[in-house]
Amino acid sequence: MARVPIAIVGCGGMGGRHLYGLQELYGTDMCNVELVAACDLRRENAELLADNAAKLLGKRPLVFTDMAEMVRAIPDLQAVDITTDSGSHHVVATAAFDLGLHVMCEKPLALTIRGCNLILEAQKRAGKILSVAEQYRRDPMRRLVKALIDAEAIGRPYILFEISAGGGNQIIIWPWRHYKHIGGIVVDAGVHTCDVMQYYLGAPREVMARTGLYEKIRYKGERLGVQDFYRHWYAEVPDQITATAEDMLMSMITFESGVIAQWTTFVSAHGKGFGQSVLYGSRGSLHDPGSRNGRPVVLHLDGQGELSGDAVLDLVPDFHLDEVTAKLFGGDRLGHYEMGFPAADRKLVALEYQELGACILEGKQPEVDGLVGRKALAMCNAALESGVVNRTVRLDEIEEERTAVYEAEINRHWGI
Repeated sequence: MARVPIAIVGCGGMGGRHLYGLQELYGTDMCNVELVAACDLRRENAELLADNAAKLLGKRPLVFTDMAEMVRAIPDLQAVDITTDSGSHHVVATAAFDLGLHVMCEKPLALTIRGCNLILEAQKRAGKILSVAEQYRRDPMRRLVKALIDAEAIGRPYILFEISAGGGNQIIIWPWRHYKHIGGIVVDAGVHTCDVMQYYLGAPREVMARTGLYEKIRYKGERLGVQDFYRHWYAEVPDQITATAEDMLMSMITFESGVIAQWTTFVSAHGKGFGQSVLYGSRGSLHDPGSRNGRPVVLHLDGQGELSGDAVLDLVPDFHLDEVTAKLFGGDRLGHYEMGFPAADRKLVALEYQELGACILEGKQPEVDGLVGRKALAMCNAALESGVVNRTVRLDEIEEERTAVYEAEINRHWGI
């Protein structure tokens, strides 16, 4: 199979995490990309990723600190996977397009709609592929939920409750995720939730929200992030930081279909954390198990009681996973799967890479393109804008930059 030469740009924890996804894809007969370069402003980061790539993939990529130099040195390089901090996505992605490269960019596409639009304009100039690395919707259980909703297994959707709490006052994942100008945990994590909501329910119309910052001082815990991807840099993290990004959002989202969602995320919750995702319809309820855990979808139907696992599949006889997902997860009709977070995470990243390769080689379009990625960010930022302007905010206001009070400070920081 032909392989597209690619580079990872941003060789910290997320870049290393993506490397495991490449290892997963390399171990199949569906691998259509090849890592040929690692690029980071900090050369030691790129060297570390290259060393790990040599162990995991069997070949050491070339190391660079500048993308333009990388393109000159590797003229057949076709694409980059951008895994830098969220705030710099618009800078790196526009530069990559101007260098003639295809782009896969970690979510969120940018921190502001203006940042997204700069990327989209650069993509249009370049005529290249833009894929946003949104993995939650790719999980087999999320695919099954979507099929059940479309088949009206619970009747006509009414109300979605998407609620989570936890985090306390510890640094979550990495310090920049608590800084408004660079990340912000509500956006960085919430864009996943927003993408899944639009995947399930279609286009959102308007948002009303309240937001807040409860824990301004956050402390370094015994570990950072998930699965120790950031362990190498643990000593660089200060014992405490001053957060500038919101850590609470409580919102009501109205979709064009008329469905209403209550989306609440509180990442300064002390004590026992929890998370619930439940969709209520005219005939019953659907409990979404989330991503990367393999737990079954659970339905409660009027007059039938509870259905879960393989029993749910009877409601969607035409449901099948795509060929690549089926091969990675071991079946095309799954009511659940048995694997832990690390394995599921690797496979979902592998799906992102495989799709990128297919888009470049076969002229396909990515499932989560720039417009879909921008819409997910617009949902987040509509909620944050609503918290500032104290009124309902329409999605078209955000996407057309007619309302950007919250975003203005971030745009000024980046000079855009």
